[in-house]
Amino acid sequence: MTSASVQPLKANRLSLSAQTQEYLLDLIEDGAYHAGEQLPSEKELAVQLGISRATLREALLNLEQDGVVVRKHGVGTFVAPGYE
Repeated sequence: MTSASVQPLKANRLSLSAQTQEYLLDLIEDGAYHAGEQLPSEKELAVQLGISRATLREALLNLEQDGVVVRKHGVGTFVAPGYE
């Protein structure tokens, strides 16, 4: 697993979940995480970003609906196969 440099999000015009979604998408598109690679746990990501797990889950749900990530209950969240 790649150890990406994750920084807390700062307030701006977007909701925190939208900022989180954008940030994670940028990390994936910039190659910090590759297709099939597992993201850090929800707890770990939420702490690193300084947000609640509920906010993170909303962002991950949106990314999942967009086909960017695949979430496997009890296993983790992965970058969708073929997404780079």
